[in-house]
Amino acid sequence: MTETLAEEKWIAQVTESHNYLTDRQDELVAQYKLGEHKRFDWDQDTGSLVFSNDGVVAVIAKVQFVGSVSTTSNTWLWSWANSTVRDNVKDQMHIVRDFGERSGFAALTTDKWEADEVDGWEMTSITAWLLNAKGAYRTPSENGFTYMVITEIQWANNE
Repeated sequence: MTETLAEEKWIAQVTESHNYLTDRQDELVAQYKLGEHKRFDWDQDTGSLVFSNDGVVAVIAKVQFVGSVSTTSNTWLWSWANSTVRDNVKDQMHIVRDFGERSGFAALTTDKWEADEVDGWEMTSITAWLLNAKGAYRTPSENGFTYMVITEIQWANNE
């Protein structure tokens, strides 16, 4: 495959994935009011991302960790290559790597590479598309961001 054709194929994939995730995000905002809740907490043991308001759980999501961007080293690190990410929240990520290998997309198969926040969202978009995710979420840290896709989501039963 020529370099130009490979680049066109990559751009088409990123665009399709971005459009998919944008539609899912719009649905999450409309249905679950994501972005309006006062607090979020994630728990690797349970594989959950919980949104709450004043100590009351509002929305509970199941997640897969995609990867992280370091604003210190300006790199992307896939969750499968990160020893601090537990297996239960990255056990579907082989689908992304396998797709990258079949498609010749090095960004999807290289554990760590030079990147920024836009790259993080592109990898998250492709992951969401491949896993048929409900949406995605990005959490800040001292030196960057953690990206995850939401595989299941529901309102908490606060009756």
